[in-house]
Amino acid sequence: GPTELLFDDFEDGVLDGWTLSHVNGGNNWLVSTTNPFQGLKHAQSNPMSTSEPASNMERTISTLGYSNVGFNYYRRLIGLDTADEFKAKWFDGTTWNILEQTGSNSANDANYVYKTYSLPSGAGNNPNFKIRFECTAGAVSEFCRIDNVKVVGQ
Repeated sequence: GPTELLFDDFEDGVLDGWTLSHVNGGNNWLVSTTNPFQGLKHAQSNPMSTSEPASNMERTISTLGYSNVGFNYYRRLIGLDTADEFKAKWFDGTTWNILEQTGSNSANDANYVYKTYSLPSGAGNNPNFKIRFECTAGAVSEFCRIDNVKVVGQ
């Protein structure tokens, strides 16, 4: 069966291992206790900027020796309108590949949405494999929430 290469439910209250970045005047992702999917905590972005991407949270996970890489997470987008953006991506060492994006659509999830992906072969046996979440939203009432992030390989 698959081996868990990463699991983060953010219950430790910190974003250790994640690289955070944001546009000038924007806010980084943080750990929040407001409406997690499971447990008491989740990662949340309220970037306060519509300069895309306003706030990034990414992580490098070596997949050396593994193939059939899978990536899944729960996400809840709150109040995103057409000027906002949420993206989930993976990096093959050269190119960022988009798995999910809101594009010109608005998003206001009543509940968390489960997303799961079986990644192409370039994700496997790769010391430079990364995942990234991007949130672009300008209002105080607009949030991107992520919980139970998992990467597996075989």
